[in-house]
This record gives sequence, structure tokens and C-alpha cells, in this order.
Amino acid sequence: MVKQIIYSFLVAGGIIGCTQQKPASKAEVVQLEVQKVQNSAPVTAIQSVGGFVGDRLEKNKENYIRTFPIEEHVEFIEERTHTGWDWKKAEQPGKWVESAILTAKRTGDKELEQKAREMLNRLIASQEPGGYVGATSPEIRSAERPLRGMDAYELYFLQHAFLTAYEQLNEPEALEAAKKLGDYFVKYIGPGKAEFWPTEDRYPENVGKVYRGTVHSKMAGHSLHYSWEGSLLIDPMLRLYQMTGDDRYLDWSKWVISRIDEWSGWNSFSKLDSVAAGTMDINEIQPYVHSHTFQMNFLGFLRMYQITGDQSYFRKVAGAWDDVAERQMYITGGVGVGEHYERDYIKPLTGEMVETCATMSWLQLSQNLLELTGDTRYADAMERLIWNHVFAAQTIDGDCNRYDTPPNGIKPKGYFHGPDCCTGSGHRLLSMLPKFFYAKNNNAVFINQFVKSEAKIELDETTVHLSQQTDYPEESRVAILVNPEDDEEFTVNVRIPSWVKNPELSVNGEKISGIQTGEYASITREWEKGDKIELELPMELRWERRRNHMKVSDRKPYPAEEDPEAPYALLRGPIVYVLDNIWYTGAPGLFPADVMNEVKFVLANPSSFRKLEVAREDMYGPGYEVPVELNGGREITMVMYPFANIGIWYKDKLKKPDPQSDAYSYAIWLKGVGNKGSAN
Repeated sequence: MVKQIIYSFLVAGGIIGCTQQKPASKAEVVQLEVQKVQNSAPVTAIQSVGGFVGDRLEKNKENYIRTFPIEEHVEFIEERTHTGWDWKKAEQPGKWVESAILTAKRTGDKELEQKAREMLNRLIASQEPGGYVGATSPEIRSAERPLRGMDAYELYFLQHAFLTAYEQLNEPEALEAAKKLGDYFVKYIGPGKAEFWPTEDRYPENVGKVYRGTVHSKMAGHSLHYSWEGSLLIDPMLRLYQMTGDDRYLDWSKWVISRIDEWSGWNSFSKLDSVAAGTMDINEIQPYVHSHTFQMNFLGFLRMYQITGDQSYFRKVAGAWDDVAERQMYITGGVGVGEHYERDYIKPLTGEMVETCATMSWLQLSQNLLELTGDTRYADAMERLIWNHVFAAQTIDGDCNRYDTPPNGIKPKGYFHGPDCCTGSGHRLLSMLPKFFYAKNNNAVFINQFVKSEAKIELDETTVHLSQQTDYPEESRVAILVNPEDDEEFTVNVRIPSWVKNPELSVNGEKISGIQTGEYASITREWEKGDKIELELPMELRWERRRNHMKVSDRKPYPAEEDPEAPYALLRGPIVYVLDNIWYTGAPGLFPADVMNEVKFVLANPSSFRKLEVAREDMYGPGYEVPVELNGGREITMVMYPFANIGIWYKDKLKKPDPQSDAYSYAIWLKGVGNKGSAN
């Protein structure tokens, strides 16, 4: 029997700061002023991941992480002769080591774990006595210039890798390496020392100045980022503080934040309050707002909020998230217009859109906000991103990730471009992904994402084994088996997505009434082995017309003009569909080589579309035959599958197209004709 059913919308104002709970990590020694409403399950708690997601995670491990020539990139750091601005080689070790550790610990892959340890130990052994462990030659480093321009970005990931190694591998040497690196920052960067100025200009000479990409900062990455690429180091430094309790790392981070306004020349940190108040758009705080860099900084601000209890940090970040989600988030959940946030509702459909790095940090940022607030809209945004753009950026074989993945585009060109920031971010976010499925807090578990998986969650009173038996979102049914080791009373919180209409929830066949979309259904009862939660999330195929649409160039400054013919997309639940001409099987003479310009949707009632099974076992569906109109008025049917499948770039392994070719074209958004059915 269900003893008590509580339907609650957990919000920061009512819970944050009141809930007493264990720290998220045993390695953390600092008592935080603000506790999270929920803590993501450790990656080691995820015992298996199946279905489409499990297949893609396994391919990420076997065909990218395992095969990546990490040795040469570690050697690049060991040699320490780099003097240029380029970041591609020096960024790989930190991302790879962290990805390999997380993946190895989750899957029990001892061979991969051993390789990760070897690379970790080589990096630690290469660390200079003073603490520096990057790729930059000592010939160009000095007290006045302790970092090469892109060092901050590269060392961000390396310091996180050290801290993850300490947590997951119980390696005290890794924590010592992170501390030595943190000490290096404190020693050489600070009041009266080096600072993160984006150019040679100093305050107030830099006030209101616009810098171009030809001017590279000596200390803070790219000049266009206006110093934010240096300040992002607060995130691993505050994580280091949480693990050590050393006030120097906290004080250093506070000083860094206090300097952002002057370093930028635009008071851009303070302007985030105006963004939160709704009186300014985030792109207005300075001339260039790099989405990924800002999101990495925001992760640091949220750590500072937890440590200090200063609500202003949370307010800034939450306000920025709201603005981006409203204006700059694509229908697939991805963010990033040419790697930055743009004005108004400018979101070009083609070109260099939705950078994979930004996908990674947007997922992390949304997860952190979810944990702090319990507000399910963050999980809803992550759901849209996970089932669309995360896997669309990955090749079907898992051997690479795209730099940018626009809603309408070509392939395979764009996937295979060598190791760079986005290929590294791709395998890192996939390695982190299972942590986002479940969360816990004291005597409660949270089901945040519906993925075929098994988890072992340790609560205050018992340990509970959870198993999701589902083919979601291909199917609308999710069965959750709840098996506590002891019969105990605790709470299971099941997220009810905001997009669903008429959801159904039952426990052991007993239907629960009154559940609300966009909230958690909180089920408190004495759970026994074999208890079963069943969730039905009905999905209807539907047309969606693009809101705030304008005809926009895919190149900066993105000139826009009115376009009364807003295009349409086909959706089903959280799934966004794509017209991909790789699946065309009609007459060769009608083959639309450029679907973006040669095809329009015939807006028939979607309920009439013929449902299809998937064309390959390693994709998810279902597919649909959709009527379209070609140039000249000829009407045919073409097949549409979920956007996550566009990483399929060949039909025959023996006849693969050139990896740099535009062999196929695809489009989410197309103009509509012949409004024969209902279009939303």
C-alpha cells in the first residue's frame, strides 16, 4: 500500500539551506553553507546502461577513449616546449584522463583504468617543482607571465582530472598535484602580481573597448573572451578548496571574481544582475559572450554560492540560464550561435551552430541548477538535449564528435576534423552522462532521466537497487523496479516532464491520481523488494512552427530580415525529427541533394504518417514516412528518424564516402505547404 503520496515542486526558497545531508563526496572536508536539494548519484552507482544510450556509451569507450593516441598528447606536456597560442594538443590529457577514469570505474574496465593511471602518473611526474604542469615552455614563462594564453583553459581540465582521480582512484598523489597547481596560481597570479587582462590595455583605458580575434591575450586565452577564459579557473580551485579546506584557494577565487569587471572593461560580472532582473540580455554585457567559457565560469559561481551562502551568485547564474533558455536554446536543447550568445532570438539554422563544448557545459550547468533547486525544468532541458543534440554530435561508430552540429546541415564533413576542444568535450560529456540519471538526498531518490539502466543508491536507512526497464523515448512506458536491501520507508521522486499531456503513474498496479506535469511525483512509503513503479508518458507526433523566426545569415554579424514563412519541425514527445537524405529510396532522378533548399513539408495530419521500424539496430526510432514537396511541385514521401541518428554517415561500410565530403544533407526545419492537417 502507498502510505503517503506527496506531489511537490521543490524550489530553492523553501528548501535550500535547510536540508541537512552528507557531503556529495567523501573527499570534501568543507561544511557548505548551502546544501543541495539533491546530489547526483556517483558514477560508480550506475551498474549498467542499456538500449540506445548504452550502445553509444560503449562505442565512446571502445572506439574513441580506448583508441585515442593519448600517449602523444601526454608526451606533448612532458616535453613542455610549446610557445604558440593553439590549444588542441594540450587540452586533450585532462579531458581524456577524467573521461577514462569515469568510464573505467563505471564499467569495471580494469585495463582502461590501468591506462588512465599510467597517463595520470606520467602527468604528475612531469609536474615542475613549482607546480606548473602544462605544455608551455619555461622559456616564455616568468613571474610576470606565468601562463601562456590558453593555459588557463587547458589547466582547468587537468586540475579537474587530478581531483577526479583523487575521488575515484583514491590517489593521494593526484590531490597533491592539484594542490601544487593551485599553489602555482596563488603564487604568481593575484594582487600586485600577474592578472587576467585580455590585452595590453589596463583599466580604465580598456573601458568600453572592442577587441578582435587577432589580439591574443598572454594570460587569459582569446582576447574576445575579455578575461573570462582566465577566471574560469575558479571552478576547479573552489573544488580544490572543498576537498582541502585551504582558505588560500577560496580567497584567490574571491579575488578573481572581484576583478572580472575591470579585466573585461565592461563591468560584465556586475551586469549579470541586470540579466537576472530581466532588464538586459546576456549578450549585452560585453561585445562577445562565449557560451562555453561563460558556462564554465557559472559552474564556479555556483560553487561559491554553496560555500558562502551569498545568494547573488545563484541569482546571476539562474538569471543567465533563464535568458539563454528563452532566447538562445535551440529546439534540440543545444546552445551556441557561432560559439556565443547572440542578440534577440537570432539562431541561424545552418553554419557553425551548437558547439559540442557548449553542449557539455550546458548539461553540467543545468544539472547543477537542478541539484540546487529541485526545479524539474532544468531536467526537462537536459532531457531535450540528451535525446537530440548529445548523440547527433557523435558518429554512429562513436569514433568522433562534431565541433558544431547545426539543425540543418551536411555530413560527414564536420565530424572528422582531428582532436580539438569539441572532440575532447564529446567523450568527456558522454563519460559524465550516467551521473545525471539518478540523484539522492538523505532518505530519498530522484529519477531524473528515463534511460534503460540499473543503479545502486545508498540512502541514510538502506541501500536501494533501481532498475529502469524501458525503451524510452522510442516507447512511452517506463517501468522502475525498486528493490531496497531492507524494507524501509523512503521517498522515490519521479520527474513528470512538462511536455507530456495526461501522464499516468502507478505503484504495484495501483493508479496514483493528481500528478502534475513539470514537477516530481514524490512517493513516500515503506518499500519492499519487487515493488514496481509504472509511468506512462503519451507521445503524439506533431508539427511545431518556429517561433520568433527570421531569415538569418549563418555568418556574423548575422544580418536578419523578416520571413513570414516560418519553417516547421516534426516532434514526438522530447524527440526532434530530421529529414536526412541518406534514407532516400525513391527514383534516383528525384533525389534531393540539398534537402534544405529543395524540399518542403506537406503539412498533413501527422496521425496519418506510416510508422516505420528503425533501419539499423544501433539507432532509435520510430521512423515515419512523411509527405514532402520537391522544387517544381512534385510530391513524394521521405523517411524521417530522430535527429540523434544523423551520425550515421554511410550505408555500406565498404563504400564509405570521403570523411570531408558533403555526401548527405539533413534538415530539422523546412518550409511547409498544403496545410492539410493541424499545425501547431
